[in-house]
Amino acid sequence: MTRVLWTATCCVTSVACVAQDAEVVSAPRDHGVAAPAQESRGVVATRGAGGHGLVLGNAMDFLLVTDLETGKTQQHFMPAGVPGAYPYGSVMASNGKFYICHGKTFMEFDPAVRDWTFHGVPAKGEGCYIGFTESPDGRIWAGGCPKAHLISFDPRTRELRDYGRLDKAEKYVNSLAADSAGWVYGGIGTAHWNIVACNATTGEMRQLVEEETRQHGTASVYPSEDGKVYGVAGKQWFRLFEGRAEPIQPAQKRKAKVIGNIGWGNTKFDLPDGRKVTAYSMPDRVLKVFAPRTKQTQELAFDYKTEGAQITSLAAGPDGRIYGSSCHPMHFFVYTPPKDTLEDWGGIPAVGGGNFCAIAYQGNVLVGAQYSAGKLWAYDVTRPWDPDGGIGLPNLGLAGPDLHKRTSMAPEDGHFSLLSSEILFFHGDKPNADAHIQIEKPIDGDCFLYVLPYRSPKYGTVQFLLDGREIGSPHVGTGQSVEAGSVLEFGPFKGEAGAHKLTMRLAPGAKGTEPWFGIVSVGFSRTKRAETKSVPDGPWPRSLAQWHKDICRPRTALGHPDGKHVMMAGFAGYGLCGGGIGIFNLETGEEQLLKAEADLLPGHSCITLKALPNGDLVGGTSVAAPGGGHPVAKEGELFILDWTGRKVSHHVVPVPGDGNIVSIEVASDGLVYGLSGNSTLFVFDPVRRAVVHSERVSQYGGVPRHALHAGPDGYVYALMGNAVVRVKLGTFEHEKLTDVLAGARISAGGALHKGVLYYASGTHFWSYDVPGLE
Repeated sequence: MTRVLWTATCCVTSVACVAQDAEVVSAPRDHGVAAPAQESRGVVATRGAGGHGLVLGNAMDFLLVTDLETGKTQQHFMPAGVPGAYPYGSVMASNGKFYICHGKTFMEFDPAVRDWTFHGVPAKGEGCYIGFTESPDGRIWAGGCPKAHLISFDPRTRELRDYGRLDKAEKYVNSLAADSAGWVYGGIGTAHWNIVACNATTGEMRQLVEEETRQHGTASVYPSEDGKVYGVAGKQWFRLFEGRAEPIQPAQKRKAKVIGNIGWGNTKFDLPDGRKVTAYSMPDRVLKVFAPRTKQTQELAFDYKTEGAQITSLAAGPDGRIYGSSCHPMHFFVYTPPKDTLEDWGGIPAVGGGNFCAIAYQGNVLVGAQYSAGKLWAYDVTRPWDPDGGIGLPNLGLAGPDLHKRTSMAPEDGHFSLLSSEILFFHGDKPNADAHIQIEKPIDGDCFLYVLPYRSPKYGTVQFLLDGREIGSPHVGTGQSVEAGSVLEFGPFKGEAGAHKLTMRLAPGAKGTEPWFGIVSVGFSRTKRAETKSVPDGPWPRSLAQWHKDICRPRTALGHPDGKHVMMAGFAGYGLCGGGIGIFNLETGEEQLLKAEADLLPGHSCITLKALPNGDLVGGTSVAAPGGGHPVAKEGELFILDWTGRKVSHHVVPVPGDGNIVSIEVASDGLVYGLSGNSTLFVFDPVRRAVVHSERVSQYGGVPRHALHAGPDGYVYALMGNAVVRVKLGTFEHEKLTDVLAGARISAGGALHKGVLYYASGTHFWSYDVPGLE
């Protein structure tokens, strides 16, 4: 792992402001870009002028083109007037040109001339485009989000056409396919799956899924070589042709026709000459190409200019450092105040392009709430940061890479691979799948066999066999987190030295697990190990728990004052409405999920959460349903959760008409201070259970996440979009401490540590020394 470290330079970015009762105060300070990296939004390999192999890598506001023959990479920024925006799909068309949408803008790139050759906005009000395809007549099609528009581009006439919405309520057109009869089909979701056909000439649209059969999820479609399209909604497959749907059995579906379309983050790696791109990392700035003829791998480094990845969360840690996360890609960064250094610690492979939407801590353990897997991660700040897991786990004789060479598995049973270059992972495709490892007994006579397993929440149960005979009891591979388990001991076994076959018979375990298993190392030993129960800790950071369906998009995290519980909350998964609160006990490993419908407020998602002095929780909600769900409530609420009974004991609408309670803080006076989506400052008395103050403060701008912070001086500090504000306890009077520089709007909070407020503006990490506060 490579860390990027630099000493922050003081960049004063606003004129000093004069508070009502203060002298000249300091200005905000820009410490620079926290994570100088971009995420690949899709990679395609193709052929350019002169037969040169080219690799095209998509990013938010540029396209990288690497010439494999010269080793040079060119960076093509958006054309003038086209704003940078995330692409979600693309297609390498049969005419040799590359088509993509950056946000609402449809674009054409010609690899032959290595330049953008067309751009336009096809549908007003559409935000981005996800599903792409090419029809047999060469037209390019894209399906939008959140308005579900279907658009087309004719490369010959250069005409962009908007066909309108495929679905009046659903928001995502995730896949598109065209048949040979002039019809285009959209696979739609996410709240209620749908398949809709559109006549490419007349624009006629037909819903092909019976309304009463539609359920939560997303339908999918793909073209086949037979000129027809095949689609699935739920478990029902269809043959689609001439604008009609014929229900079929899964076995009747045909092989997909190769179209050069990909989704964001996906790849088309095969070059026309047989070479294959085997690795492409835009954050790490490297790609690898394998040539089958020479059996050689070419590694090319590249670089690009970037303003970095957007910062989504910041928090003070237990060690006095400020920790933060970026998104797309997720990088973890750390600011050390005494040294004035900002370090980019890189990404966590298991998080990828997501991010920690919120950060908190309990004791020495920092926790991060992950989008989109809904995982709660932990990092012990006293331990080395090791996201790849390379922590020197015990090698009992044969470690992962060596085991990988000795492993076999029938294709119908599944496959095996290496995780993080050191864990042998078995993926069973069915119950009782067998995986085999050839191992060597080094000596004659008695020997013990030792196995160091790997654990994961999804791993099932495994029965070990040696030379076809069961040894030991079935081992449960399920764990609270992804980490090494305890060493397993078998034997002693008699016999001569030589080759033996160790078999793992994989089976699902508890509900929700799969026939999967992992092994760190295996070995024979003449002597009995003195200790098998204790091995070094697994990697830090590590996953504690996962609540993907109920907390896909976390917004808040909290360490409870009881000293042992941590939790996160946020929005539910795609197509759903109403998020939960996930609670984890660091001492026992016990986890608990409070669901919106059963335990909290139906149709609401908790997006800000704090603890009251008595240990009860107080939270603010949003009625939004990002990810394609349909909102059912109208106004955001403030609620009190009885910590002992884990039930809502009170709830109230603090700001009538506003659907979002964005940030709350419990001050030293015991009152709850809050900011709503329309920039209303309110104060709630949890004892009287009444809103005691409410006032619009929109003159300071909008409200970012984690905006409010209680100071030790009788004030609550607010990080607003355009200003830093403080609110006096008791009187609720507020004053602006400083403006932000034009173009440097506060986009994410926030932490208050030793008299300094820390926040983000886009990709930049900022601080502000609060006058008179230590």
